[in-house]
Amino acid sequence: MKRNEPVESFRGWGLLGLSTLAISLTLPGQTIGVSPFTDHLIEDLSISATSLSTAYLVGTITGSLAMPSIGRWVDRVGVRKTMLLIATAFSIAIGYMGTVQHLWMLVVGFIGIRMLGQGALSLVGQTSIALWFDEKRGFAFGLSMTASAGLMSLGPLGLTFLINEFGWRWAWIFSACCVMVLLVPATWRWMVDRPESLGQQPDGQTPSPNHVKVKAEQFTVSEALHTRAFWVLTGVMVVSSALITGVTFHHFSLMESAGLTTAQAATVFIPQMLGTIASGFVWAWLTDRTSPRLLLVSCQASLLAAHLSYAWVKPGFGAALYSTLLGINGGSIRALASALYPKWFGTDHIGAIRGVATAFGVGASAVGPLIVAVGFRATGDYATLNFFLALVPAAAFIAALFVKAPRKAMSSPSLYSGEIS
Repeated sequence: MKRNEPVESFRGWGLLGLSTLAISLTLPGQTIGVSPFTDHLIEDLSISATSLSTAYLVGTITGSLAMPSIGRWVDRVGVRKTMLLIATAFSIAIGYMGTVQHLWMLVVGFIGIRMLGQGALSLVGQTSIALWFDEKRGFAFGLSMTASAGLMSLGPLGLTFLINEFGWRWAWIFSACCVMVLLVPATWRWMVDRPESLGQQPDGQTPSPNHVKVKAEQFTVSEALHTRAFWVLTGVMVVSSALITGVTFHHFSLMESAGLTTAQAATVFIPQMLGTIASGFVWAWLTDRTSPRLLLVSCQASLLAAHLSYAWVKPGFGAALYSTLLGINGGSIRALASALYPKWFGTDHIGAIRGVATAFGVGASAVGPLIVAVGFRATGDYATLNFFLALVPAAAFIAALFVKAPRKAMSSPSLYSGEIS
């Protein structure tokens, strides 16, 4: 570099903001963004609640199957091109949701918004952050989780307003325009694949001859799949994804069964979102500073406590406690999944590795509502159901106690990381 040539400032913080915007705009593909439309879809399409749930299940599972391929695509062609393509396709899929007339059309729409929104756009946004930050990765993800959770918490209120004022079909179309107008041009103008593309280093570090940085081990997808750490982390994510999505989908039934009115049940989302925002930042920040095992264990402890606390849910403190614990689990698992996959497995193949993990997470979110519905029929009340649901995070809690950071085999190809006691 010439002496008088200006040095470009570190672009990572700006791209953190752009990636956070992308993650926030996945709202129309998230369960919390679909829930304001459910009653209107049932009424206007003349379908049952069971048919709607089945369509959501089929759409989500089908969409999850594409995640490994999308992850490999991110690694191969880069974040910028992938985000441009996904954001454009996602906006089209959201707009399509405003035109559905039949159940089969609804299934197609759910495939589109769940695959492209909840799955792909979240994946590529988190991959960008992982590539631009290393030692400050936990802090960066903490900021992103806090901001995106805060923005998405306002989504249901905004969507409800649009539905009441303009109808549910126009609410979908307005949401599509937001993604197209806000994200696509910004991605085209500012997104950069990696810091190395600009001659920069992760975290904005300046290379120094006195500072030798040891690069983290880089795992391929196959190598990652042969580690205990991958399956424990993915299993914990699957448990949280399935159960939180399940109880969120049936939120109003759960709350009204405990004696809350519909209006009171709606306000219970507030402490849940506050818990999500706070825990997302704290757990992500702690990934740079404390044991991942402790963080995973505490994450599942919050979900275990949430299900057990449902027995004391009533208007006021009981409902707020239950909701806050759910929020803590939701925010902490998002933060841990975002930070630990690149921390443990490196960034050379992070898109493909996260793609496989995301497929399991999205698939789990598809069966969550069905688990709660079938469980309620089997037990007859939500308090008993929550007691049995608590056994699942209890098992994940125990598994997390034995997780270790993965290491590549040094001497024998039959030894894989995480398998050595």
